[in-house]
Amino acid sequence: MQSGAVSDPSGQIATEPAAPDVVVTGSRIARSGFDASTPVNVFNQQDIKLSGNLNIDKTLEQVPQVVASQLGGATSNTVPGGYADVNLRGFGSTRNLVLVNGRRFAIFGPEQVVDLNTIPSSLIARTEIVTGGSSAVYGSDAITGVINFIMREDFSGVEGRAQVNVDRPTGTPTYNFDLTMGGNFAEGRGNLVVSGNYLNRGSITRGERGTFAYLSLADGCVAPGSGSATRPGTPFTPAAGQSCTGGGGQLGFIASGSGDIPNGRFSGIPAAGGPNAALNAAYAAAGLSGLTSRGFTFNSAGTAARPALTPQDDFNLGPDNYLIQPQKRWMINSFGHYDFTDNITGYMELHYSHNEVNARLAPTNIGSPMLFNVNNPYLSPALQNVLGVLDRSETGNATVSAGTATYTNRPNDGLAQITAGRRYVEVGPRMASERRNVFRGAWGFRGSLGDVSENVLSDLKYDVYYTYSRSEDTLLLQNALSRSRVQAAVLSQNGAQPVCDIFGAQITEACAAAIRISATNTTVATQQVAQGSITGTLFRLPAGKVGFSSGFEWRKTDAVFSPDSFLASGDVAGFNPGLPTRGSVSVKEGFGEVRVPLIHDTPFIQNLTANAAFRYSDYDLKGIGGNWTYLGGLDWRVNRSIALRGQYQRAIRAPNVSELYGGVNRVTGVATDPCSNHGSAGLQTASVRAVCEATGVPAANVFTAAVQPNTIIPADFGGNPNLAAEKSDTYTAGVVFTPAFAPRLLFSVDYFNIKLDGAISSLGGGLQNTLTLCYTVIQDASSPYCQAVQRNPTTGEINDPYVAKILNANTGSLRTSGLDFAARYRFNLGFGFPGLGETSSIDLSSTFTWLNDFTSVPVAAFPNIQNHCEGSYGPTCGQPLPIWRGTSRVTWETGPLSLSLRHRYIGPVTTDRYLVPLRQGSTATPALNTLVYPKLPDRHYFDLSFSYDVAKTFQVFGGANNVLNQDPPITTQGPSANTFSATYDVMGTEFFLGITAKF
Repeated sequence: MQSGAVSDPSGQIATEPAAPDVVVTGSRIARSGFDASTPVNVFNQQDIKLSGNLNIDKTLEQVPQVVASQLGGATSNTVPGGYADVNLRGFGSTRNLVLVNGRRFAIFGPEQVVDLNTIPSSLIARTEIVTGGSSAVYGSDAITGVINFIMREDFSGVEGRAQVNVDRPTGTPTYNFDLTMGGNFAEGRGNLVVSGNYLNRGSITRGERGTFAYLSLADGCVAPGSGSATRPGTPFTPAAGQSCTGGGGQLGFIASGSGDIPNGRFSGIPAAGGPNAALNAAYAAAGLSGLTSRGFTFNSAGTAARPALTPQDDFNLGPDNYLIQPQKRWMINSFGHYDFTDNITGYMELHYSHNEVNARLAPTNIGSPMLFNVNNPYLSPALQNVLGVLDRSETGNATVSAGTATYTNRPNDGLAQITAGRRYVEVGPRMASERRNVFRGAWGFRGSLGDVSENVLSDLKYDVYYTYSRSEDTLLLQNALSRSRVQAAVLSQNGAQPVCDIFGAQITEACAAAIRISATNTTVATQQVAQGSITGTLFRLPAGKVGFSSGFEWRKTDAVFSPDSFLASGDVAGFNPGLPTRGSVSVKEGFGEVRVPLIHDTPFIQNLTANAAFRYSDYDLKGIGGNWTYLGGLDWRVNRSIALRGQYQRAIRAPNVSELYGGVNRVTGVATDPCSNHGSAGLQTASVRAVCEATGVPAANVFTAAVQPNTIIPADFGGNPNLAAEKSDTYTAGVVFTPAFAPRLLFSVDYFNIKLDGAISSLGGGLQNTLTLCYTVIQDASSPYCQAVQRNPTTGEINDPYVAKILNANTGSLRTSGLDFAARYRFNLGFGFPGLGETSSIDLSSTFTWLNDFTSVPVAAFPNIQNHCEGSYGPTCGQPLPIWRGTSRVTWETGPLSLSLRHRYIGPVTTDRYLVPLRQGSTATPALNTLVYPKLPDRHYFDLSFSYDVAKTFQVFGGANNVLNQDPPITTQGPSANTFSATYDVMGTEFFLGITAKF
């Protein structure tokens, strides 16, 4: 929650007088005062403006209840990507729901997530966040809560806004312009607002940022007196007090990178000193007598070869990658309504946006076996002799695959097979451009139905609407390589000289053009929603009105992903292959909600109110069918100063199109078949044998090499149309303190506890887990884990076409709990400043989250294997999950001037390589002093901002974020730029300045 907001049960700022009835996120029943069972976090347009953030996703990432999303936002630099999302409570962006004006917004892609780049920050009047299951009120996806953007709909006049942001380290600007026009018509019965936005965010590469981002780092042992890495830009030193082997060295960060290097690294051949005397002699003549398994490389001219070294020869991947992705956005929004009669109002919302977000990655590499002519003209005679000896030393025929092409390699055929690991820098850095067009329309009628009687079914109101959204995404991939073209280009064609010389830095533009390839993917996603609802008073009780809401909703989501044919074939190197995905999900729902006042105006009970809601969802998916979600809660206002609240909610999430219908992709990886001789001898029991035979292994072959002739096993991964819904239970309980002796003070504490079962992931958590579950844990041939295994009926082997089907399944669980604290206090100082104001005031606000538990169970069938991630970070737990995190703000106002200081706090975290096994009781837990910088220290960020009303129609605002210019903590376990770039500030100090003019 942004500083300046409070955890207020009504969604209203606590210092304001009681508001009229409004609909606050988390319920469809209009109400006022402190009568909500679950806390609603609120921040408004002024909070957004003072933060300096131009995209709303960055503002949300600074909310303590939100865990940063590495795959979305300006720092992601992923392919595919180009979007911004929100991750409430760390359960993932697919498990929370984004609304605009209480209605579902446009989605993109088969994952059915809202791209926050399509939400205009300048049009947001306020943002309301409910954390905790809300499926009974809003339907599927609201496992961890709802983010509801309330837009400025009723506007008259013209307002222009311009803002520029510039970071201190590189001086890269981001420009944003908004123009909003609105007015009333038909004697005030109607209003129409049209707003346009243009944003242009400059790019920053890791090389431009330098310091922490320039290098590709690895954990290592730093020799005494050598400092750390020797490449330019490194600021790193050894970890104090942590020793390692190597003559008294210390643990620290060292320069690392890719072994596929620009001058080429050629391996996959015998090391020098082996039994082949002819080969050893050839190596010596070519200067390779010290050749190891790492292979050899060339000088830039390609005239001399030498053994390859590490890390000296490794390629630094860092500088080419974007740290901040460039973005261009054009957007137009329109809101209108017209009162046809006093009881019928028609309304409309229209949205169109065009977003371009680019990713940039290090140049493409290929590191696979390739064939070369032994008389390759680009090689010296000595190296030609090496290839000739290798060719003569080959035994039998071998198949060499190069994308869509295959070759047969035979002894003495003039071809030698070598693994060629090369970084093709001459082709240029890999570039990916996401171009997303989004259209959304909402049309509806609302109004009053009056009263059936004075005491029963009174104050009736209706709302009927239909929304349609369509997202069209084009992903253009450039500077990739065709594996088949590369192989063909290094071979002589009909005696002609090969097109490409890949030895050293000798690739010409003709070669680059021959092997370079582009690819284009397209994605289209549509969503339709039709809903009708009635709200009002059901009847009256002595304690007050019984409010109700009921209605019907229909939703349908369609998504189509069409990959480029080159990419789908697997011939493209540089970008991951993709398979077509197509599908739809539709649901019909009935819902209802009721609020019942039980007691009022009695000793110790000023008000006691119960609330309940239900929703029945009927999906067109055979794995789900019909599902109930529901909630129940109590609000107890003891007196003016103290209010208590609590609620239980059952929520569901239906699987999305990607999880249901994602293209099946065959992956070959290392695994151990328990039915073979590769497994542990202690597990070769009679019960395992029985399951092996029941799943198709011939009795004579059980526990023999015939079942698994090698350690590589193929498996199919992808969508599963039989998935069930994820289900969650959420408990919240809190107290709100608004003391009578300090009427401008609000303090709240809320406990949350969320547990999700049936989390959707790959069956069993992967191939090896599936095999283990089938044969050594569950040992039931009819279990889904055993049913996923297919075997050759003759040998019992798992191999093409008999492969394991590791499709998506409801396989794991998640849980989290903790406390949310929020406070706000506003007081007058009683003095002002000449020319500004006769008085001034101070506004203090703070919101913090204490994380008690964050646990994942990867496979429900292994309930004892739990990853306890609170207070940790790393490859298992992901983004940092500090125990304490929060923001505080102090704002001084006098007349037209406002000055504000914000403090953002992120607590310390420890690597999950230590914490997870420690909490599991593992005897293999590493000691902290054997890990490089195992703890990331806490971070205190200070932000300054101001706003000044030059005139009633003209305002200037600005500020600086991270004024102390702190770099993020460094770790090799981070997903990008040697840190967690989505959690910590990576731009250093960022200045912003803007103006708003109204006419």
